[in-house]
Amino acid sequence: MWKAVACFVLVLSSVWGRVAGSYDNYFALEADYVLLRRANSHNKHLVSAAGVFTGTLGCDKLEGKAFIETKDLIHDMGFNSGFSAAVKAFPSIWSTWELRYTGGFNWKGQKNKSCPGNLNLDGSLAFETVDYQFADRVKSRLRSDMYTPEFNFWRHMTPRYLDHFSVSWMAGLRYFRIDEKLKLFFTKNNQTSRYRLKTDDKSFGLQLGGMLEYNPYHFLTWGVAVKVGGLYNRGRVQTLMEDEGNTVTIRDQDRSGSNFAYMAQIYPYLEIRPTRHFFFNINYQVLYVGNVVTADRNVRFHGTHSIFNHHGHILYHGFTGGLQFNF
Repeated sequence: MWKAVACFVLVLSSVWGRVAGSYDNYFALEADYVLLRRANSHNKHLVSAAGVFTGTLGCDKLEGKAFIETKDLIHDMGFNSGFSAAVKAFPSIWSTWELRYTGGFNWKGQKNKSCPGNLNLDGSLAFETVDYQFADRVKSRLRSDMYTPEFNFWRHMTPRYLDHFSVSWMAGLRYFRIDEKLKLFFTKNNQTSRYRLKTDDKSFGLQLGGMLEYNPYHFLTWGVAVKVGGLYNRGRVQTLMEDEGNTVTIRDQDRSGSNFAYMAQIYPYLEIRPTRHFFFNINYQVLYVGNVVTADRNVRFHGTHSIFNHHGHILYHGFTGGLQFNF
C-alpha cells in the first residue's frame, strides 16, 4: 500500500515540480507550548437530593435529583497548559529519529453544593453512614494528570521539503502515565467526612503511524499525521471512605491489575520556515486513550465490595505551538 502511495506522490511531484527546500541539518531541538483539554465522562451521579423540603431557594428538589455529577467536574476543568520537548536526528533525507516528551498537565474541576439537610451520597451506601445522608454542604474535587514520552523512527518515502508532496511512515515506542483523584467532602452539623478515590495507570507499547504533507513554497508546509498503538497497562484503584468526622473508616480498598489498552492520535499541522536554522510550527491534536482505569469508571456507592474497572477512556484535544532549532 505504501509503495503505491509513494509512486502516486512521485508522479505528482514530477508534475508540480520541485521546491527549493533546505535539508542540510544534522539534528534539531524543538520546544512547544501545549494547551489541551481532558474531555468526555462516563458520568456518574455523586450527590443527589434527599427529598427534604427546606424552603431554601434551589434546594426543594425532587428526591433523587442529581446535584453533582462527574461530567460537571470534567466540564469545569477546561483547557490546561503543558509543554512538549523533542530531540531529532537526521541521518539522511530519508529518515528521522525523534525522542519526545509531552507533559506538565494538571486538570482540576470542582463543584460545591449547599442545601441544609437535603444532600445524600448517590447510592445505598449512604444509608449505612452518618455524614453522607441529609448533609448540609458538599465539596467535590476531581484532578487528572498525564504525561507521555515517546521514541520514534520516521522513514520518508519521499524526502521532506524537497518535493511538493511527501509521504512518511513511522514506528516507535510510547509510554503513558495517567493519574486521577476524586474527593468528596460531606458536612453535616459542622462535622465533615471525606470520600477519596485515586486511580493510577502506567501504559507502555508500540505505536505505528504515517504523515502526508504538502510543500507549496520553500518556507511553508502543511500536512496531517496519524499514530495508533497498542499498550500494556498496569492500573491501580485506591478507595478511602471515612465517616463521623473522619473517625470511622467505612471503606479502605486497594486493587490493581493489568490489561490491554490502546491509543490513537491525529494532528493536522502547519510549519513555517523563515530560515534553515529555525522553524515555527502549530497543530491541533486529538489524542484518545482507551481501556484505562479512570476515576469516574470506578466510583461505586452501592455495597461494600471493591471494584476494578479498566474500561475507561479519555479524550484529549487542543493546540500546540512552538519553535524548532536546527543545527
